[in-house]
Amino acid sequence: MDERCKALWEKLSAALKPQVSADTFKRWFSAVELAKATEDELTFVVPNNIYQFWIESNHMAALQSAITNAVGAPRTVRFLTSDESDGDNDFAVPEVRKTDGSSHSKTVGLGLSLNPRNTFESFVVGPNNQIAHAACLAVAQAPARTYNPLFIYGGVGLGKTHLMQAIGQYLWAKKKTSKVMYLSSELFINEFIDAIQHNTLVKFRKRYRQADLLLIDDIQFLAGKERSQEEFFHTFNTLFDGHKQIVLSSDRPASEIANLEHRLVSRFEWGLTAELQPPDIETRLAILRKKARALQIKLHDDVYQFLATRIRSNVRRLEGALM
Repeated sequence: MDERCKALWEKLSAALKPQVSADTFKRWFSAVELAKATEDELTFVVPNNIYQFWIESNHMAALQSAITNAVGAPRTVRFLTSDESDGDNDFAVPEVRKTDGSSHSKTVGLGLSLNPRNTFESFVVGPNNQIAHAACLAVAQAPARTYNPLFIYGGVGLGKTHLMQAIGQYLWAKKKTSKVMYLSSELFINEFIDAIQHNTLVKFRKRYRQADLLLIDDIQFLAGKERSQEEFFHTFNTLFDGHKQIVLSSDRPASEIANLEHRLVSRFEWGLTAELQPPDIETRLAILRKKARALQIKLHDDVYQFLATRIRSNVRRLEGALM
């Protein structure tokens, strides 16, 4: 790691640490190195592909937020394993496996922290999520024609982010000129505050109000933020009136979000509201087997059964048990 990359990684680490637990940072980021930094992209070296899989699956939003804080804007993120980077002084990125007709690098190239693994094909459908899955697929296939807005809600780790990112990647793979915006409501709020401080509201509004597809994760964090709610209200209206697709996620129905303006609640309920529930044991077993195949892990049937029985309500914890 050269001095410039080392200094930038220290800055990134300082921005990242408040967003993840100390144990998470020590386990998944202490061995990461920043190998290359350009105006458009950052290349990180990780010990093996399990690190890449886990960071992409669970911590990309936090990493992109830290990048935005450190360098002022999102960057395309690439990962190399230590073996891939050995002997390559230029850190050229190897060809990436194709999925859904587009490469990982192109999908991540949106600069919006979309995890290339979060596709409709990799999502395990069960009775607990089949309505939400069908609604998301319908929206991806015909944006702004079926359910607009689409509001999906459910507890932590049930697949809301996976489905939202799958919509974004499906649309972008089908039409590369589409402007797909995926972010958390916290990032929207932070960028809005930054725009006020630096007198760049016109640029901020242009960025979001010209989107073809706007995906906002964890919209419940808008609660109590009056100026941010006002701004999002006008952004919502502009996109909706322009027949652009809006997809929102939350941990509860819109009507149950305290301190959220009634006019926003009303608009969030204009389209379809779909719930994700905890998976049943058959779905949990299917999730474990699919993730094990992706990680090239072989386990006995009784181990799958044990894990599926012990971890009932959080898909992320279920996947984490394989690590």
